[in-house]
Amino acid sequence: MLTIQSKHLASLFAAFVLALSTAQAATPDQASSLLDAGHLTQADHVIAQVLADQPHSAQAHYLDARLLAAEGKWPLAEQELELARRLDPTLSFGPPEQVQALANEVLKHQWKNPSGFAGYGQAALAALFVLISGYLVFGVMRHRRQPPKV
Repeated sequence: MLTIQSKHLASLFAAFVLALSTAQAATPDQASSLLDAGHLTQADHVIAQVLADQPHSAQAHYLDARLLAAEGKWPLAEQELELARRLDPTLSFGPPEQVQALANEVLKHQWKNPSGFAGYGQAALAALFVLISGYLVFGVMRHRRQPPKV
């Protein structure tokens, strides 16, 4: 009976600690620590809260870019990094080697897939347009060369 009560007390204590931690405002430093530790889900929650509280924070957008890159979402990471640079062109809050490494990774993935799937879809649509146009032009030209039927 004592173990059941101690388990219940432990779960109540954990819920209390969780409630206290969520009541505190999230900070970019917390998000950075979570990212460095590889806790992406928790970092995602903290970054979302920081962005909600500070939508024009270059540091928050930079951390979001780091998170998105870690998740392999390269086009979104590129957008967030560009937004962070527009807000603070120097990105002075981040270690220069880390900022450069992220920029290099984003650039490397940009060259692998320059426009994402949308770019390939647009290219396929353009090719289809050219083929259909060519077929129609060829048909009109062929029809004009035939003598009229009497």
